[in-house]
Amino acid sequence: MYFIWLSLFLFVIIFICLKIYGAIRYFGRNLPVKLRIPITAAVCVLYTASVITVGFGVYFIILMHLASFLLLSDIFFLIVKNIRKDRKLPRFWESAHRSGLVGVFFAALMLGYGYFNMFHIVRTEYTVFTEKNIREEGYTIVFISDLHYGISLDRGQLEKVCASIGEEAPDIVVLCGDIIDERTTLAEMHEAFDVLGKTPNRYGVFYVYGNHDKRFRTAKYTEEQLTDAVTQSGIQILDDSVLEINGELTLIGRADRGYGEIGRKSVAALVDGLNPASEWVVLDHQPAEYDEVEKNGGDLILSGHTHAGQLWPTGIFAELLRLDEMNYGCKKQGNLNAIVSSGIAGWGYPLRTEKHSEYVVVYLKNA
Repeated sequence: MYFIWLSLFLFVIIFICLKIYGAIRYFGRNLPVKLRIPITAAVCVLYTASVITVGFGVYFIILMHLASFLLLSDIFFLIVKNIRKDRKLPRFWESAHRSGLVGVFFAALMLGYGYFNMFHIVRTEYTVFTEKNIREEGYTIVFISDLHYGISLDRGQLEKVCASIGEEAPDIVVLCGDIIDERTTLAEMHEAFDVLGKTPNRYGVFYVYGNHDKRFRTAKYTEEQLTDAVTQSGIQILDDSVLEINGELTLIGRADRGYGEIGRKSVAALVDGLNPASEWVVLDHQPAEYDEVEKNGGDLILSGHTHAGQLWPTGIFAELLRLDEMNYGCKKQGNLNAIVSSGIAGWGYPLRTEKHSEYVVVYLKNA
């Protein structure tokens, strides 16, 4: 993934420099070449320095979308030129194209949509059938992941989401990792878990860590403060641990695979001695090791982490490179049902130009 972002970084710098050169050459065609060259060089140097300085901040995300739409406009107008008999564009459209206004316009539309899309949280529903002998009415599981509290939603917005979740009359609520991250303040952390812990439910709210929740080297809180905030909110942490509910539903919470130096228990070790007649629901922030979960009798696995890409074209690359078992959605692998959420918010930026923000309702029913 780092290689992908580095490639995008270089593409943005080089491509926009070429567009700057093309614009100055077109609009400054009456200027002497000796003057055009230093102007172009100066603008490109200033632009490149600004991009390198801000790194992968919001400014770069804006430029990435701008570069993409400038490229698409180049392709579009090239096709139009080749269709026209005179191989030329009307003067207005030629100027609009050369100046980059067309690319700017569509990039602005996309980014505006991305901001709206981040805050527009939808309800996603799946029905999963089991061969296990569970109660006739089944179970309702609601889960969220990747809140990254402090990036987008505030307390009032989160309370509205939790109220909507409560209307589902969930049996259990699952927080499937990255509820907070290294940018979340201590006060925000307490706020997030205080709100989430009050979500109406029948059997409890359960939390597994993601790869961002415990980045203590850069976090504004300690492990002890995190644990206290969660437990004081009435939320139960499942960190390589197991909990049986109602004698027929077993939650298997896995430690995140991102903490490789600490290690995590294997699925085989976690399910050893469990009641095989119970429905085994694996909670794992990152969609990984499906073969191992299936082999060891897992019935359902819930994950997040991918954000379904969040920022175009990350999701496309993730799908092509198979960075995770699944980028988004629901699938059945043997006897294992797997669900991956796009997350209720996103990381880093209050923008989502891929997929939607969501909370997920899972109806577990008898086959």
